[in-house]
Amino acid sequence: MRRRLLIAAAVLALGGCASTPPQQDKATELAAGKFKTAQQDGVLLLRPARGATSLVTARGQARIEQPLANEAHTRFLVGSISKWITTVAVLRLMDQGRIELDSPITAYLPELPRESGRVTVRHLLSNTSGIPNGLAQALKQDRAATESSTLTPSQGALRYGAGAPIFEPGAKFDYSFTNWVLVGAIVEKVTGEPFQQAVARLVLQPAGVRDTGFAGETWTSLPQAALAYDKQKAKRKMSAMPPMVAASGTVYSTAADLVAIADAVYAGDLLSNKSRAELLTVQHAEENYALGGRVREVGSGAAKRRVIWNGGVIGGYKTLLVYAPVDGAAVVLLNNTDIDQSDQNKLAEALLDELLQAR
Repeated sequence: MRRRLLIAAAVLALGGCASTPPQQDKATELAAGKFKTAQQDGVLLLRPARGATSLVTARGQARIEQPLANEAHTRFLVGSISKWITTVAVLRLMDQGRIELDSPITAYLPELPRESGRVTVRHLLSNTSGIPNGLAQALKQDRAATESSTLTPSQGALRYGAGAPIFEPGAKFDYSFTNWVLVGAIVEKVTGEPFQQAVARLVLQPAGVRDTGFAGETWTSLPQAALAYDKQKAKRKMSAMPPMVAASGTVYSTAADLVAIADAVYAGDLLSNKSRAELLTVQHAEENYALGGRVREVGSGAAKRRVIWNGGVIGGYKTLLVYAPVDGAAVVLLNNTDIDQSDQNKLAEALLDELLQAR
């Protein structure tokens, strides 16, 4: 009960923070206390509504060896939130008449075998393609060689994504890296640009974000970049990031940038109304999975909201973006010490519930 009241007090104070700085200071103190007990290291962002001041709390070390503290603008790898950003890029291309969600992927990648023509772009974005996870198989056979590969998405798609569907496309959910290698290849084929460059032009630049991009070999030397560690903080826990998996999980960002991208998507002119509707339409109910991420109903009564619920895992990075398109209420959690995802989800649920109930 005490912890629940602590969250409530933080959120109630946050609601008036734009006009009463002392309350904002108190809210920061209270939220920091809650954050300390629930998540040892990382960044927390709370925003009660679009246009309101965000409360951002940072704790722990971005780099233990130096040491270097986490700060509000520390950059984290965001794992599968990359899929949501990739999907926004695809939908922008749809708005431009260059991609159709229900067209066969062979319309864009004719090099693939005929059987792949049963798979649509929508199937890839919803992880229901049925295409065998060739990349996962390669990792099992020779992890070192696969992780050090310099293949582009277009090259990786032909090597790892050319298998015939093993179940009827659309019939089952299969969270597969290979789907996203194929998505990256389609973006490259349609735009004629390297995948990372195309996404920057289509999404990141129009959203006005400056601390978001794609990590590569130089990630660990990037200014304000947090490194990831195991739970005991005894050693680094970093994952390889070959270029071909960029669409699936190599984006880095900050808490504020993630909210800014969501604002551009759901409250700006980045996407058409049709594309926004596609992004929020669940394709596989058992997983609450739409296109490139999950969509959930939370709260009850006047506080009920449909929210995007995008989590990410890569090495010891655990990240979560929760955002209500209707009003812009947002919770962002960025962690670099391998917190359990279930604990991160529970914290986000409690914080979002109090945000909505306090209004």
